[in-house]
Amino acid sequence: MNKYCSLPAAALAVGIVFAVPAAAKDVMKTKNVGAYRIELHVLPAEPFYTADEVAAKHVTTGMVIQSGAAPVKPDADPHSNHHLVVHVYDRKTGQAVTDAKVSLSFEPLGRGNKPAGASVDVPVVNMQAIGQGPKSTHYGNNVVMPAGSYRVTATINGEETVFRVAASDAPGAAESMGGMKMH
Repeated sequence: MNKYCSLPAAALAVGIVFAVPAAAKDVMKTKNVGAYRIELHVLPAEPFYTADEVAAKHVTTGMVIQSGAAPVKPDADPHSNHHLVVHVYDRKTGQAVTDAKVSLSFEPLGRGNKPAGASVDVPVVNMQAIGQGPKSTHYGNNVVMPAGSYRVTATINGEETVFRVAASDAPGAAESMGGMKMH
């Protein structure tokens, strides 16, 4: 076989590899802050359930509420289009922090990454992915974020960090945990 025969196949494979992330609607960014590794996720809106609802209805996908604020349902008015959350991990052990005090807010950015609207405080729910247990603990809620650029501020146990993200219009609910990585 000629060494050049595989070149088109390799080029096609590279094109496919790069085409998939470009089309993805999920966003994941990571930063180290103090004793924590913070993963910010922007995913399609997720359904929330109490532990009793999960058991009674045999629910297998979505979020189970642990504590915190009231969750915003994907079909609330106005319709939430994103699940804006942070996972908090201990930098030394890599284990999920299940009892962090978290606050989140986001604001739209315009030209030059300058604020282009009011900051929105996110009512933070402490949640787990159904069936995943404490390793999937994360904090946030469903939010309305039209397509555009945003500054997301996360404060974890008094340690603040800022992320810049681009959100797309994400219709419908996510598949179980979307692109979230479980440790």
